[in-house]
Amino acid sequence: MMAKSPQVQSADTGAAKSQEFGDLFDSDPKLQRATFGGGCFWCTEAVYQELEGVRRVVSGYSGGSIEKPTYQAVSSGTTGHAEVIQLQFDPEVIPFDKLLEVFWRTHDPTTLNQQGADRGTQYRSVVFTHNSEQQQVAEAYKKKLDASGAFDSPIVTEISPFSSFTAAETDHQDYYQRNQQQPYCQMVIQPKLDKFRKVFAKQLKSSQEPDWKQVDWRNKLTEQQYQVTRQRGTEPAFTGEHWDNKREGVYRCVCCGLPLFESTTKYRSGTGWPSFYQPVEEKHIEEVVDRGHGMVRTEVKCSRCDAHVGHVFDDGPQPTGLRYCTNSASLQFEEKKQAKEQAEAPSPQPQD
Repeated sequence: MMAKSPQVQSADTGAAKSQEFGDLFDSDPKLQRATFGGGCFWCTEAVYQELEGVRRVVSGYSGGSIEKPTYQAVSSGTTGHAEVIQLQFDPEVIPFDKLLEVFWRTHDPTTLNQQGADRGTQYRSVVFTHNSEQQQVAEAYKKKLDASGAFDSPIVTEISPFSSFTAAETDHQDYYQRNQQQPYCQMVIQPKLDKFRKVFAKQLKSSQEPDWKQVDWRNKLTEQQYQVTRQRGTEPAFTGEHWDNKREGVYRCVCCGLPLFESTTKYRSGTGWPSFYQPVEEKHIEEVVDRGHGMVRTEVKCSRCDAHVGHVFDDGPQPTGLRYCTNSASLQFEEKKQAKEQAEAPSPQPQD
């Protein structure tokens, strides 16, 4: 049976605050979406933003009876909406059942319409599933948790097919990141994050950044890697190990490991250097004017560790029309990992 097409909207009405929902998520077809409600979305958003493989997290409202609900309307408890986060994730990096494990371990799924001091149907525990596979996985996981006795009381989490999502007002997006000194963030969100980080340390994005200016790059890199990345050199054309690489995977910065490009955007430019038409994320690269060698070009560097990667030109293919001309010596290739089936879900213990 054909499912009703899900809808996404924005609650912002003022021009200064409005943001088109479509601009918030990557169009990459390999990425999937998940929608969770675990109480106040400020808390849930802060947790999922730290997971490796989660590309984007948006706070909003789902499961209600009116279109384009506002925070004020949802807070009244009369619209039927739950405060939720909708996220975009790479299932090859973090599968849906791992997202579920985080979900059930970072809130109390046994209290009906309540999380801590927050009470009302808008704070209910809920998973809105985006396809039949998510529905089956979530129901099976919930059943196993109840059978295992992981919680002292039965799980009351609602598991329902996703229908629509309204992105919350701009003030509610990235709330913890922007308001870490606020009392609610320090007394409620921070303790939750501290527990989460201990349990899921291996699944976190790189958060403990070293001082990249203090790294002894000469001892860390090969001579060619050092000459290219730290002294802004260029390897001879058709000599690097990646220029003709056709395998699927991710190209990371050879210095710090930040993902820079993917094989899906790599193409044969005929230049003899690895060429891509777009980066993994624009924020992962930095572009600066390069006036060296009597030319004016745009240099591309790793935004994390300042490593020289190459240059970008406007003679590339569509859809961007750009050519990111890189050095193999600046890149570390990570071949695509095959998804592993997990027969049984782990039995988490509540964190709250």
